[in-house]
Amino acid sequence: MIPKRLKINSLIIMSKPLMKLQKGFTLVEILIVVSLIAILAVVALITINPAEAQRRARDTQRIKDISSMQSIVEQYLSDHPTDFSATNTTSIGGTNNCSSTGWIGIDLCAYANTLPTDPSNRTSIVTTTAAGNAESDRAVYELIINSEGQYRICSRMESRANLAKLTNDGSSNDYFEVFSFTGVTACDGS
Repeated sequence: MIPKRLKINSLIIMSKPLMKLQKGFTLVEILIVVSLIAILAVVALITINPAEAQRRARDTQRIKDISSMQSIVEQYLSDHPTDFSATNTTSIGGTNNCSSTGWIGIDLCAYANTLPTDPSNRTSIVTTTAAGNAESDRAVYELIINSEGQYRICSRMESRANLAKLTNDGSSNDYFEVFSFTGVTACDGS
């Protein structure tokens, strides 16, 4: 016969391993971990801001397109110093194929296979003004050439990160622009 004292001790010894096997996470602990992960995900999304990153990418493309247009127009004007008339044209989406009736209105096929169109692929975008305000405006590139062969090329910007580019480009208005002479008619998006 086993003494009572030994039975109790063996039950205590046997129950300790069982207690270790039943350890786990409680529902409260799991909820705390899930809520912390959710908070970190929200903070990461706010920090990354994918919509602003897309606006900056489209603005970068606009700046690149304006640089390309500037090069194309300068080549055309140097090859045709007296063979042009004053023009004010605006790209509102549409075709970008090289043709004598492309959105620029002059034959640039010798200088470019395609003409840039706004990367938003929409006729209207929410743009940023030089004051930092957001307003709805047309998504356009604008080219103005006067009768002396001087030009201005403009575009609106979407990203607030580009506010300095709107005012530090030689003309304080709501457009990013490049030009050969500041006296060329200002851009108006029409």
